[in-house]
Amino acid sequence: MNKKSNGSSKFVITASSTLFLLACGQQTPEQQAKAENVSIVDEKTYAFRGADQSWPGDVANDSILATNLHAKNFYIIVDGSGSMKDTSCGNGRQRIDVAKDSINQFFEALPNDTNTGLYIFDERGPRQAISLQATNIDGLKNAVNRMKAGSKTPLGKSIGVGYAALTEQAKKQQGYGEYNLVIITDGAASDTSLMFNKIDEVMTRSPVNIHTIGFCLEQGHSLNQPGRINYKSAFNSSELIDGLKSVLAEAESFDTTTFEGS
Repeated sequence: MNKKSNGSSKFVITASSTLFLLACGQQTPEQQAKAENVSIVDEKTYAFRGADQSWPGDVANDSILATNLHAKNFYIIVDGSGSMKDTSCGNGRQRIDVAKDSINQFFEALPNDTNTGLYIFDERGPRQAISLQATNIDGLKNAVNRMKAGSKTPLGKSIGVGYAALTEQAKKQQGYGEYNLVIITDGAASDTSLMFNKIDEVMTRSPVNIHTIGFCLEQGHSLNQPGRINYKSAFNSSELIDGLKSVLAEAESFDTTTFEGS
């Protein structure tokens, strides 16, 4: 439960941000960081600094506040890069089609009082398909269903956009509510340095928790960072659905029985 501190203009937030990765055969975090000449910050995360109430920052006096200050917020990033055409772990289907089905079930399980945004990159390039707003299931599903695989994998840029959107929404909610970053991808970032920097920013400057599901992936993805990112592997549609169930199960108001693995 998120509460304002008595006699203080800053807020304590218990927030959840979710990162899903569907990826195949990547280096360990240390190997990839060394190759890209970047470092993984070994710094205590914001979530464990109980006295730190700096996020989301000051709220302007003329800001329009959200109607529901306690809303759960999801900003979803979907990878439609060229490698999503691969059929491994898809039982003969392209990974992007398996992901679409799973994501659409995720949308259908979201309560009406949530806010959801969507960022995608595919053959048409990276873009925000739907801004963070009251959940529109049909709009979200239509945007995902129109995706066609074919692009690079700008995870760093995408994480930056999603984090900025969640931060602005947190200001509108005066720091109350929950904030989730959901990323679905199947490969190494094409902007690795930026990705590491943005992950560090999320972890050290906000109470956001990052959860990772690796589809067709063991434990070696660069975003499998124990102590910072919760990681699970999935090697078929059913395991992917189970991973999504575990994400929603963390929010006690969600009913995960709407999910059905295949």
